[in-house]
Amino acid sequence: MQNPGGGIQGGENGAAESGSVASPDHAPSAHLPGAEEHSRSRADGFVHGGRPGQPSKRVISDTVAVIDFCIVALMSIVAEWAYLAAYLDANYSYEPYIVAGALGGLVIVSALRNQGAYSFERLVTFRGQSRRILLALAMAVLVLLSVGYMLKQSAFYSRGWMITWFALAFASLFVNHYLASRILRRWSSFGLFARNIAIYGSGEVAAKLIEHLSLNAELTRIHGVFDDLLRGMTPRVVVAGGLSDLIRVGQSTRLDEVLIALPLSEEGRIASLLTNLSVLPIDIRLCPDIAAFELRPVGVVNYDGVAVLELARRPLDDWGPIVKAVEDRALASLMLLVALPLMLIVSLAIKLDSKGPVFFRQRRHGFNHHVISVWKFRTMRVSEDGIHVPQATRDDPRVTRVGRLLRRTSIDELPQLFNVIRGDMSLVGPRPHAIAHNEHYSALLERYASRHKVKPGITGWAQVNGYRGETDTPEKMRKRVEHDLYYIENWSLWLDVKILLLTPVFGLFGRNAF
Repeated sequence: MQNPGGGIQGGENGAAESGSVASPDHAPSAHLPGAEEHSRSRADGFVHGGRPGQPSKRVISDTVAVIDFCIVALMSIVAEWAYLAAYLDANYSYEPYIVAGALGGLVIVSALRNQGAYSFERLVTFRGQSRRILLALAMAVLVLLSVGYMLKQSAFYSRGWMITWFALAFASLFVNHYLASRILRRWSSFGLFARNIAIYGSGEVAAKLIEHLSLNAELTRIHGVFDDLLRGMTPRVVVAGGLSDLIRVGQSTRLDEVLIALPLSEEGRIASLLTNLSVLPIDIRLCPDIAAFELRPVGVVNYDGVAVLELARRPLDDWGPIVKAVEDRALASLMLLVALPLMLIVSLAIKLDSKGPVFFRQRRHGFNHHVISVWKFRTMRVSEDGIHVPQATRDDPRVTRVGRLLRRTSIDELPQLFNVIRGDMSLVGPRPHAIAHNEHYSALLERYASRHKVKPGITGWAQVNGYRGETDTPEKMRKRVEHDLYYIENWSLWLDVKILLLTPVFGLFGRNAF
């Protein structure tokens, strides 16, 4: 619906309601190519961005480090039992040895990390790991002896116990790293760690890049080469399509990154590509023919022997998806349990107030533009979910008496806790908008579509900063998008906690909610 402000009235608070979810009956706009409906946009969090895909090497590295710490601490107790209790038949307290084991574990893990023992490449090859483990154990001995001497506690510990402890620790750490290398090597042979990439560019740079990457298929899988060729231009490699086809592939299949294989002399074209590709939750890297750093890259990456410039990074990498998934599922389950009595009362009030279902579902864009069904309490007398979705306005006659209170207090959003538990949404993230609003503002605001690089949320940074409710002008939506992008680029667990704590204060009872 057009309005004098210059666009449809969009926003999460005013979409008209629908009793069911139908398949999209209109083509996506040019800014959202390839958008299609998925019954669920799963995001269990154990992979990049919530998609089934390449396991994070950082998570694997940290997991091995945690296992090493547990091994060292456990071996201190085993040595106490084996040497003092079984061999010497002495009765000693376990507490001092638990403390020593924990301190020794921290020192050994820190020493191994400083030596690079937990880098994925060294974990896979196992080369030099025995030497690194011995050096870490030697460092732990020096630290423990120094601490014991300074605190005058060394007399309480047996030298035989320490020798037994470190012998057991060395053997156990050796076995752990050896097994890790065998497992990771086998997984690598299956291509589990291969990055799914697409290449944009079909000239000399792309040809050389493909030739190099094809030497090690375990590390990369090329999903196609894309380029928008002018008439008369001849590609050096087979081209699968243009930029719109590349974005469609990125939204319909698992794609980890796009390598732009263009010379830096085409800086304007590269900048335009970066803007268009920013709608995808992927890494964007540049492999130029000349390393002239005029584009201010995020970093330089050693890409299997090829230096490439990193232009953009995916949000929520490494431990981020895991932390976010645990946070969402645990807190949403707890909130649902607490809110269940209130939800039952609201359901009864809705049935008594007006005819129609208690809940309604509406199609909205979720992670990577996948269409999801968002649940809410019904607050209107109508059910609309088409190309034109009028937003609720002040004193809107469509809103029921109970619905007005529910919308004012945001209680109508409580059923979205089911979306969070399902994995369609997060507790915190950019609010999902109706599909019609998405397509309108994607054409109007340059970076609007970048909001879909993470899962949508029940509340968000924009909402607690006052950008909630009706967005009847492009400027209001621009401010909301700016806050959403700030959240995506600066995500942390503590930022989520801050937003959740601020939501009851600033996110509810807003004057713009009606």
